[in-house]
Amino acid sequence: HSADNEFPDARKNPGSSRDYGLFYKIPEKPVRQKPTDSPSPAQPIQKGTQIMEYQVKIIDSPENADKGTLFTIDNYMWTCLTKTKAYGTMTYLKDKGFYVEMTCEEKNPKKEYHNYMDPVCKDSAMEIFLAFPPKGEPLTNDCMYTNFEINANAALYAAYGKGRKNRSSMPQQYLKTCSCRTTIHQDRWTLSLLIPEPFLKKECGLSQLDEITEFYCNFYKISESPEIEHYAAYHPINNPTPNFHLPIHFAKARITP
Repeated sequence: HSADNEFPDARKNPGSSRDYGLFYKIPEKPVRQKPTDSPSPAQPIQKGTQIMEYQVKIIDSPENADKGTLFTIDNYMWTCLTKTKAYGTMTYLKDKGFYVEMTCEEKNPKKEYHNYMDPVCKDSAMEIFLAFPPKGEPLTNDCMYTNFEINANAALYAAYGKGRKNRSSMPQQYLKTCSCRTTIHQDRWTLSLLIPEPFLKKECGLSQLDEITEFYCNFYKISESPEIEHYAAYHPINNPTPNFHLPIHFAKARITP
């Protein structure tokens, strides 16, 4: 069962922007400025250490996404030929799922792919990873986690599974509800997306999603193309080679009023 059109197009965007979307448009709001970069932690990151907790605020409408906790993708790792600023918010729409808005301050983003499950990480992409360890069990890299990856064409790559080797694409029946949308401005591009709660429960095996659910998150900016190769994360990853698929290095997340 797919949700009805929950995110109607309230108004057109300025002529300087170009909209890309699979299904619906979400009203554009002023871009929130990225705060001053926080200093890097003085101590080295230990394996599997969560150095921050991300507060996922509960909202009743995408229009209130600005009440969300701002995350900044400012841990640049491995090969970084470019260092673009990227940031956003993830909030929780009760019974609907996680609503994400992200911004990357990047001109003319690489965007060659257009279709669902295209390898958008070879373009310029922003990504959302969520991990859900079994209740009462420690966080491992083989727990259930999802990865949503989006380029500036609103081409979506969405997968789930336990560990990196056992992954499946999100069934296409959820694409309409995801309402993936991007807007390209002169000096940046933005995205919005819903990670559907029915998908998390039916396909990923979540029994509940509320203030006591234990889960973890990370947000990324990436391109694997040699001419602009870069890797940046919200929560740092302590690994010698590029690999975003390491839930033990995700930040702890918590749904909160």
